[in-house]
Amino acid sequence: MTVETWIYSKGKWIKANKLQVFLNSIKRWITKWKFVDSSKYRFIPIDELGRWFSLSEKEYIDSQKIYKEKGTISYEFYPCAGIGWGIRVHNLETKEIFDITDVTNW
Repeated sequence: MTVETWIYSKGKWIKANKLQVFLNSIKRWITKWKFVDSSKYRFIPIDELGRWFSLSEKEYIDSQKIYKEKGTISYEFYPCAGIGWGIRVHNLETKEIFDITDVTNW
């Protein structure tokens, strides 16, 4: 007794052979995760609890201005006054450090 296998491909259901089933399962496994976060100011999540670091609009604008004027930058989030997180921007070429913390968002 043979069992027919059907897969959904290109907008319709088709009868599939073993290779198509295998390739479809690989495609499903690869595409189930999203590697790019589409929100504008959000960074990579830091834990499974759903917390993340983010920039306010003012901090984002300041960091982009530094990037355009000085070159490649990196971000550092640090605890600030026990209330919130401060943000420092490091210029990787000149080793300068800029504090762009926006305390109005705490």
